Amino acid sequence: MQLHDFDKHIPNPIYLRGKDYYADDLIEDVEHKYPDLWSANIEGTDLYQVEIELDGDDIVSWNCDCPYDYGDICKHVVAFLLYIRNNRKEHPLTIEAPPPTPQQIQITELLKYVETKELIAFLSQYADEHNDFYQALESRFHPKKNAGFLKNYAKDIQRCFKVRGSSYDRYGYSSGAEDIAANLHPFIEKAKFLIGQHCPEEAAAISLQIIKDIGDDYEEYEDDDGSLGNVCQEASEVLTGIIENDASKELLDVLMREISLLIKNHNYDNYSLANIDRLLCMVSLKTSNVEGGVRIIDEVLKAESDSFRTHSLVISKIELLESAGQYEQAESTISHYLYLPEIREIRLKKYIENNLYEEARALIDEGIAIAQKQNHSGTVSDWKDKKLSVYQLMGNNEKVIELAEDLFITGRDGMKYYHALKNVIPSEKWASFLDDLLKKTEKQSPWSSSSIFAQIYIEEKYWDRLISFVEKNIRLGKYASLENYETYLKSQYPERMLEFYRSQVLDYAEKNMGRDHYQYVASVLKKMKTYSGGVEIVNSIVSHFKNIYFKRRAMMEELGGC
Repeated sequence: MQLHDFDKHIPNPIYLRGKDYYADDLIEDVEHKYPDLWSANIEGTDLYQVEIELDGDDIVSWNCDCPYDYGDICKHVVAFLLYIRNNRKEHPLTIEAPPPTPQQIQITELLKYVETKELIAFLSQYADEHNDFYQALESRFHPKKNAGFLKNYAKDIQRCFKVRGSSYDRYGYSSGAEDIAANLHPFIEKAKFLIGQHCPEEAAAISLQIIKDIGDDYEEYEDDDGSLGNVCQEASEVLTGIIENDASKELLDVLMREISLLIKNHNYDNYSLANIDRLLCMVSLKTSNVEGGVRIIDEVLKAESDSFRTHSLVISKIELLESAGQYEQAESTISHYLYLPEIREIRLKKYIENNLYEEARALIDEGIAIAQKQNHSGTVSDWKDKKLSVYQLMGNNEKVIELAEDLFITGRDGMKYYHALKNVIPSEKWASFLDDLLKKTEKQSPWSSSSIFAQIYIEEKYWDRLISFVEKNIRLGKYASLENYETYLKSQYPERMLEFYRSQVLDYAEKNMGRDHYQYVASVLKKMKTYSGGVEIVNSIVSHFKNIYFKRRAMMEELGGC
């Protein structure tokens, strides 16, 4: 069987599987030794070693340590044969090194049992004392500036995604994001080190590969704590530093090309993994290639019509055009995408900056109409809030009152509109206006208004209303908000607060069991003892608990401190 047409002699299913392995770049650690012996490791269910002997074009022998025993040749051998046939010139013949000397063997054995930190300390001290050794170390290990930009880190980075003890997908990649992030972190540190050594090309290669591999399949990883996303953001920050400080024209051109591919992946925006739009803007401006950056954005916008990230892409396009002084094109882009709230806000900001309040109001009314048509009530409220700001700038108090009252009743930030109203309502009319407003709000939005009411009672020093609010709405528990109000009520209504605590803690103890709950009950009782007359009431409650719940040993232990 000969190398140039060996595929004719291979069963088609085996050949196709081997071809896939070759196409997926799963072959590593290739060696070519005298006389014509080839070896490599090939990733599969495990890492398998393949050896092939050639004689010119003739395939003399092959061997693979995989468990396949259904035929003469496996898919791993096929993959390696394809690799050799297509890459033979890249692997010149190497002569076997002479066998190690006894001294070399002894040193190798010795180093097996030396701690890494101890070895590093020794090498550092020895290099400091012997300049020739330092020069040899630096020559061998110091990163070479501009040496082979975009060194291929694909296999090294992808290996980080294979984590022992985690669940795996059908390709063998781990879904344990925290472990993967821990594996990737040393590469981030290496990239930062390389920047410090003025080797931005290799640092960029590492960062780009990390960003690409995380973004490609991010949805498959269980990144609940965001650790993997943080690594991607760190890699993005490394690229940002390279673009801003240390990139040659050639490197910037390569980054422009690579970023133009990354920006097509919506995962970076969807999961806040990296601001690829910003990277594109930075590199476009650095290379004075605004036209190229705009073209790339337009291609993505065309491919993703009205997606969740359309507005961010359009904003990046506008920023690029304005940075290049192309203001007419920027305004034209704003007009084209004015139906997007985020883009409409850009024009609104310009109107307000130029005191064009009537134009701003009309622009907002159009935005409200669009949002109402789309049934986006939250966006309607946002536009009304902006309209309120415009009326405040215009000094139109009548409209301020009308809008602020509407937003207080239906909006999300009641205290903001409470203050807006208090600023324009005459003080002598404020009390009656506020009473009417609270009654309207309670009638129209009873569920959303209660906590706002309590805040207003505090600001207005309506202590009688605040204590009634607490008695009606607050229930004891670990997440109760009573402490927000107790400061104001303890001195004003100590008897009512003690009675509130007494009835609530009795009810809580009846309905909840477990040491955590008993500890909470004990903490409430201790707080009650700080009130005047509280000690007697607490002693009575503890006695009651001991009579009724004497079988709850954990409760008795916790009550001992009361």
